[in-house]
Amino acid sequence: MTDSSLEAKLQTLRTRLEALQPGLIAVSGGVDSRFLVHVSRLWNLDFQAVHAVGPHQSALEQRQTMALLQAQNVAPRIIRFDPLNQPEVRSNSHQRCYWCKKALFSIFQKMAAESSRFVMDGTHLEDLAVHRPGRKALQELNVQSPLARAELTKADIRRASALFGLEAPDQPSRACLLTRFPYDRRVTAAEMEAVGRVEDGLSALGLSRFRFRVTGRERNLLQIHPDESRVLHDQEEYLQDLIRAAGLGPFELAITSRLSGYFDSPAESIAPL
Repeated sequence: MTDSSLEAKLQTLRTRLEALQPGLIAVSGGVDSRFLVHVSRLWNLDFQAVHAVGPHQSALEQRQTMALLQAQNVAPRIIRFDPLNQPEVRSNSHQRCYWCKKALFSIFQKMAAESSRFVMDGTHLEDLAVHRPGRKALQELNVQSPLARAELTKADIRRASALFGLEAPDQPSRACLLTRFPYDRRVTAAEMEAVGRVEDGLSALGLSRFRFRVTGRERNLLQIHPDESRVLHDQEEYLQDLIRAAGLGPFELAITSRLSGYFDSPAESIAPL
């Protein structure tokens, strides 16, 4: 992409944000929503950040999110949110994301209504083309997605984040812990906490692109991106102890670049080693 193309998209974003202020930006902790907060501050626009904390995030992920926001001098309004309070989420239905987003962003909308604010999220252009049941809930609640409206892709956002000095522009995506479990299998907070401990232990090795899947079969599945597989050298005992301590039983290892959407694949066909 040429500089002029990215510049045009950013100008579209700025125009859109100017029209939406005052606003409330839902910050997940990922680079997309952090970028949205970052540019709104650089452009002196009237937006407040809000961040939901709950069992769907690992302990390390929560700490990292707050550290990244503090590095931006952003002090978001924090709310406690437990998606498992929604029966459709607790049962891990195919529409869990819809019900989770519906519940969470309904809270944000009520907060925004106190000061006649719009609510925004970090959805970008490529999110519109993949399986995202939560998008329907956002549309029903009239949540604005200015990054998508400006046709910014993930690559655009990472590039612009680096140009604008945002901390950790290459931050890997970390999907909600509910995605680590098969659809239609009831999930508990304790199970999510156990998976979170495993993934935090993987982060401690220096890994950043991985998923630990509770498959519902005889063995669970640890997925590691090929670019990071070298870190696993001589770490078999560590992995075994880490996963055993979390009470997650035997597992298989798969080196794969396809980390997202495992349970959305009809064959769930990422082969283990």
